[in-house]
Amino acid sequence: MHGRHHLRRGFSAAAMVAVSLLTVSVPAVRATDEGSTDGGVSKSAVASTKKASTRDLMPGYRIRARDPLSVNAVAALTLIMRQDNVDDPVYRAARKLVSDEVASRMGLDAKLLDRKWNKAPRDHQIAGLAAISQIGVKYVEGKEDPYVQMDCSGLQWFAWRTAGLDMPRQAVSQMDTHMRIERKDALLGDIVGEGTHVHMYLGLGNAMIHAPFNGKRVKFKMMSEAQAQRTVWADPSRIVQFRL
Repeated sequence: MHGRHHLRRGFSAAAMVAVSLLTVSVPAVRATDEGSTDGGVSKSAVASTKKASTRDLMPGYRIRARDPLSVNAVAALTLIMRQDNVDDPVYRAARKLVSDEVASRMGLDAKLLDRKWNKAPRDHQIAGLAAISQIGVKYVEGKEDPYVQMDCSGLQWFAWRTAGLDMPRQAVSQMDTHMRIERKDALLGDIVGEGTHVHMYLGLGNAMIHAPFNGKRVKFKMMSEAQAQRTVWADPSRIVQFRL
C-alpha cells in the first residue's frame, strides 16, 4: 500500500487523553444567596458566570459540547484503536459517518472519499480521525492541548502521536526531507506544508484540515491548486524508517 509502514502499537499518551475526555464528569457548581446583590450586580449572576467559566474549563464538558462530527470521529477512533482490523464492519460504519459528513461539508464525492480512506493504512486512518476530532478547537500558538487549544504543528503532533508515532513538534521537522513524497502518492493523514504552516491531507482532491492562525479555529480547507503545487507533501510514517 504505497510502501507505507503500519504501526501496531497500543494507546499512546495523546490517545489516552483523547479517549479519557469522553468520560470526565463535570462537578456541579452551586450558587448561594441568589436573591441578594452586591454593588448593583446580582450574586446569582456572578455565580452563574463563575459556573459557566468553571464548566468551560472542564475537558469533559468540552467534548460533550463539541461539533457532532468531532464526537463521531472520537467514536470511530476508539473502535480502531482497540484492534488492528480496519475492515471491521462496526468500525467501517462508524468511520463512514465521519467521511460522509466531511464530504458533505467540503462538497466532495462521499463514496469516493470513503474508498480513499479505505486505502489508507491503519496509522493514517487514526491520525486523520484524531485531527478531525479537533474540529473547532481554538488556535493558540505553541499549544497542543486536545479539545482546548493548539497550533498548526500541534494538531499534527497530536494526531500522529495518537497513531503511536514519535512525531516531532515543530512544523519544519514535520516536513523533513526524509518524509517527502510525491503528491500523487498522498493519502489521508499525510502532511502538506508551506513555509512554517502545515495542513493534514484528507485523502481526496485538495481537501485539508488545519489550525489556521490566532483568532481562528481548527477547520477544513479546500486548498487552491496553485498553493497545492507549491507545497511540500510528506508521509509522517516514514519517521519509523529513517530513524531506525
